[in-house]
Amino acid sequence: MLYIVLIFTAVITGGYFSFRYFSILYAFKHVIKEITNIQQDFTKNQVLHLPIPDRHLGKLLSAFNTTLEEIRKERQKYEKREKDFERQIENISHDLRTPLTVILGYLKLIKKSWNNSIKDENERSETIDIIEDKAESLKNLVIQFYDFTRVNAGDYKLPLNKVDITKTIRESIIGLYRILERTHLQVEVDIPDYPIWVLGEESALERIFHNLFQNAGRYAYTYLHILMKNSKQGISISFINDTKVLTENDIPHLFERFYMQDQSRSQGGSGLGLTVAKSLAESMGAELNAHALSRESIGSELNVPEICFELFMKPFDR
Repeated sequence: MLYIVLIFTAVITGGYFSFRYFSILYAFKHVIKEITNIQQDFTKNQVLHLPIPDRHLGKLLSAFNTTLEEIRKERQKYEKREKDFERQIENISHDLRTPLTVILGYLKLIKKSWNNSIKDENERSETIDIIEDKAESLKNLVIQFYDFTRVNAGDYKLPLNKVDITKTIRESIIGLYRILERTHLQVEVDIPDYPIWVLGEESALERIFHNLFQNAGRYAYTYLHILMKNSKQGISISFINDTKVLTENDIPHLFERFYMQDQSRSQGGSGLGLTVAKSLAESMGAELNAHALSRESIGSELNVPEICFELFMKPFDR
């Protein structure tokens, strides 16, 4: 009797392990087939399935599926970066080509007709002014691209010092008077007449202010209000303007690389100014943000939104 029981037990045990072996073998073959299909077309959102329930194999496939999902996400990010890069190259080519085309066109006109058709002194002066403006625009584009690559380099560090920010912004306003004059904006400056010291880098601050002024010149509708506030928490410099070009939907994207409205592109913008300004601010431990203001806070036309760019810096306390 015992002999029969032992034989029966051996048969049952052998049958069980045989079933497990062939089941696992079948599962592995099934998984290998699915992996092969995924390799042939990785774009499809496929996952590995286990044809039989098994706790250990289930954990293994779960880890595989997690890895596959991470790879797909990285692939999607890579494809998006590639598309963004292609669009950026196209934008750069357009931005550099436009002023160069204008400059070359007017230079050919001068070469051909300087002593003939261009007799009037005002016409000559206007032609030279156009060439100068386009050359200045081209120079600014090159500077923006240079600043962008520099501030995004991992080894780039700003030497921070004690800076009088009221003096820096006043000098920036004077230096950019020509830009402000051409915009025909009503400019209001509300800055203290005493020194306010921050920890920063003067040339970086000048570049930030220059880019914010240029942004206002392109997007502001009727006015630009520059407001500085000093508190225990820090110093805030606000550039407030109304606009008929930008909307609240644009605000989250304003600091993205090459983000710009078509109207700004026609005016020679690169879409890098605010990106560079924000990167420079962060390099100094400061913050540069944008937000919409309520219409009642400024009192301009009810159908024209107001946007505020705010630079926040910590005071110099050494």
